[in-house]
Amino acid sequence: MREPLSERELEILSDVVELYLASGEPVASAAVAGVSRTGLSSASLRTAMAELEASGMLVQPHTSSGRIPSDLGFRRYLDALMQRASLDPRDARKLRSMLATPGPLEESLARVSRVLADLTTEIGMAVAPPSANATLQSVHFVPVSSERVLAVVVTAGGLVESRLLGVEREYAPALLERVSNYCTQAFAGLTILEIRGRLLALMDKERAQADELLSGVVTLANRAMDGPAPSGHEVFVQGGDRLLERAAPGQLEVVRRLLAAFADKAALLSLLTNYLAASGPRVVLGSEFSLAGSDDVGLIVTSFQRSSGERGVVGVIGLKRMDYPRIIPIVDYVGHYLASPGGKPGGLE
Repeated sequence: MREPLSERELEILSDVVELYLASGEPVASAAVAGVSRTGLSSASLRTAMAELEASGMLVQPHTSSGRIPSDLGFRRYLDALMQRASLDPRDARKLRSMLATPGPLEESLARVSRVLADLTTEIGMAVAPPSANATLQSVHFVPVSSERVLAVVVTAGGLVESRLLGVEREYAPALLERVSNYCTQAFAGLTILEIRGRLLALMDKERAQADELLSGVVTLANRAMDGPAPSGHEVFVQGGDRLLERAAPGQLEVVRRLLAAFADKAALLSLLTNYLAASGPRVVLGSEFSLAGSDDVGLIVTSFQRSSGERGVVGVIGLKRMDYPRIIPIVDYVGHYLASPGGKPGGLE
């Protein structure tokens, strides 16, 4: 395993990455000399860049060209950036203004996806998959047909989940209303896992009493609280049109494939839920992230958990050449906003 980069090597690597992010072109040693604080000459920088290439941090596309960062070089740069990136005061003011109005979780997710797209000009996205740790606010059962009942579950954080249940008998609207009221009164404030435990106890009680209400509660609530998450859960995505507008001619096909991938919400939800446990902002790029079948795509993502139990993911997706020093703190701020009571992220003002 290679020794860690020295401070000088890391500074030269950072200069190359940032120049490449700004121009999209291979970076020559003369360009690095123009911004470097190392005091090295162009010739010395050329030697240092050759050593970074030999260690896998840089790549030279053509023998006569400058160098570009490899995925490994990007990763070393980003790991260092995470330690020092800070939110621009102008972005902080904009975020406080744009996120000033708290609301139910689904409204907040829609809002932050728009805010991220507006501030970063990349694709903003947000999702909060169903969570067994979310606490319940209410349950509603609505008749659809003699063989179908719609269950609508509302969490304490304002997340709404619906599930179409197949039933073996027809339920009268009045009975469904009684079942709904019973479930809301008995289970409000409990997590889905706790509710499942209560339902196990109710099964014995229902069998002993042969009560129609309890029978309905056990049958319908069990099905509403069990099984896989509904596949139609919404992923909030904004900003694809602006990314397409500013893409260079050689990037248009990649952007089109990226936007086409977003049409498969189930696949996107599955991808994003991989980062539910991400602690703090995380950057996934190149070969680590192939949603659009291209190494030229990147994701900046963070997870959040609300006091009511809902977990979710928020972030930005775009081409690899993003403004990481600026966008990483923005994504971090929004994650704290979603996790904080009243939408007031502490420590980020």
